[in-house]
Amino acid sequence: MATQARQTLAVGVYDYPPFYQTHMGEADGVIPDVLHLLNQAQSEVEFVLYATTARRRYKDFQDGKFDLLLFENRQWGWQDYPVHASETLFSGGEVWVTMAASDRHQSYFKQLQGKTLVGVLGYHYGFADLDADPHRLHQHFGMQLVDSQDKVMELLLQERADMGLVAYSFINRYLHQHPELKPRLLISDTFDQQYQHGALLREDATITIEWLNSLFSRLKDNGQLRALWHQHHLLQAPESKSP
Repeated sequence: MATQARQTLAVGVYDYPPFYQTHMGEADGVIPDVLHLLNQAQSEVEFVLYATTARRRYKDFQDGKFDLLLFENRQWGWQDYPVHASETLFSGGEVWVTMAASDRHQSYFKQLQGKTLVGVLGYHYGFADLDADPHRLHQHFGMQLVDSQDKVMELLLQERADMGLVAYSFINRYLHQHPELKPRLLISDTFDQQYQHGALLREDATITIEWLNSLFSRLKDNGQLRALWHQHHLLQAPESKSP
C-alpha cells in the first residue's frame, strides 16, 4: 500500500546567527537543526528552508514564498500581517557592545548622541522604537547599517564605530568561539530590548498553530530543544537584565 506523500511547508530564513547563517554554501545554525527535529517528529509535513533577507522577508511573505518563520517576533513589523504566533521557544534580547577602555564603564552606553552606532540592515531595535527604516535610523541616530552581526563586530574591532548592537545569543556564542576577545570588549549589562522568540505561521497555512505548538511541546518535554541550545552554546536572556 502506497504511503501518502508529505506536503511541504516553506520556512523563511535570513542571516541571523546563531539561528541561521550559511557556511561554505551550506545552511547552518539553530533553525536548520530545529527543522530536522520537526521533520523527525512527524510524517505529515516536510519543513524546508526558503532563504530571504531581513528586509525582503515581508515582501516574500506577501508573495507567498513561505508560510512560517522561526525565532521571530510579531513586534518586528508583523503586526498587520495575517499570522498566528506560537508559544515561546526562546528568550532573547539585544545588547550594546564597545571596545573596552580604562575610562569606559557601563555609563558609556547610556548616551547615544555623538557616537557612531552600527547595526544590521532590516533588524528592529528598541532604542529606535522598533523602526527598521534605514533612512530614519541614519537620519535620526547616525546609525550605520551592515549586512550581518559578524560585520558589526568587525567594525567595532577595527574601531570604525563606537557602539554596536548584537543579539545576546550571538555575543555569547561569539565569545565562546573567540575567548581571546573577551578582555577587549565591554558589553552592556542591560538590554536595548528583550523579546520572546517564537514562530509566526500564516493564518491560512496547511497546518494550524495548535498542531505546531504540540510539536514544540513534545520537543521541549523530551529535552531535544534544551540539548540543541546547549549544542549551539545558547544562553537565554535573563528576565532581570533590563534597563
